[in-house]
Amino acid sequence: MAQGIAVIGLGVIGRRMLEQTRKRSDLRISAAWDINHAAMTAAAADFPHAPLAADARAAIEAPGTDIVYIGTPPAWHRQYTEMAIAAGRKVFCEKPLAVDLADGEAIVKALAGSGTANGVNYVFASAPAVAEMESRLLAGAIGAPRLVEIRLFFSRWPRDWQASAGWLAWREEGGFVREVLSHYVYLLRRLLGPAVIETASIGWQDDPALCERSALARLACGHVQVLVSASAGGSGPDVVEFTVRGETGALRLENWFELSASDGARWSPIAHCGLGPDRPDPRTAAYQSQLDSLAMLARGEPQPIPDAGVALEVQRMIEAILAA
Repeated sequence: MAQGIAVIGLGVIGRRMLEQTRKRSDLRISAAWDINHAAMTAAAADFPHAPLAADARAAIEAPGTDIVYIGTPPAWHRQYTEMAIAAGRKVFCEKPLAVDLADGEAIVKALAGSGTANGVNYVFASAPAVAEMESRLLAGAIGAPRLVEIRLFFSRWPRDWQASAGWLAWREEGGFVREVLSHYVYLLRRLLGPAVIETASIGWQDDPALCERSALARLACGHVQVLVSASAGGSGPDVVEFTVRGETGALRLENWFELSASDGARWSPIAHCGLGPDRPDPRTAAYQSQLDSLAMLARGEPQPIPDAGVALEVQRMIEAILAA
């Protein structure tokens, strides 16, 4: 039987959930809602299979709902999580878990206290390319890791496809450190363990209401040094790279889901599992693999999506970098 998802928030990521779930037989949309009337109108036109609710509570309490997907800006995550808990639903929340640490702690406490199964949507949790990278690291394919480099560049922030999410431009909740670097802090934690901040520096825009324009940081995972460079504004293609350099080789994840290896010479692409007729490229494979895990979460089965406790640890590091 298909597991029912109530989608709260119909921006870019909420619409992606509607789009990706209609390709599946084990997940279905039980209800969807957004506070923005235009978003509701667009969803009704583009996704007629998705029942629209009158408000958030009606969506969460809709018959047949097993799990609530919270795809709103972070300031609303606590409110909708508490609604889902009260309705006896499981929770799948977007990252960052929250911006205010007190809200993040309250979310974790409420979920733990109620015994509510939950997960936070870090894109690398179920990605086949990441599973392959992790397997190679554990097998010693590059020797002992010595250095990690995280390099991010965006010619525009927010990116063009995020134009409807204006809040991403503001310091209060947005910025690429929270929106993008958090994925890589989670990945770092998964592959090498928790990190500590050694130094960090943020370059802010002239308008104090706007988000950062650059971030530099040096972290450490045990004896492994981690160098972070992130910026926005300027010409050239966007860059998202995560490189692990070991004693005998290196692995690089770029463009989110493309994995390469080097033995000291040129980078060579790695063909990884997860592709198929319905998953023709690494990005689609990652989305669908995450939905595989989400279906297991909804059914109460073990799966790799990190819970709110892990997300709170990532949030603490992200907010500490921004506070630098």
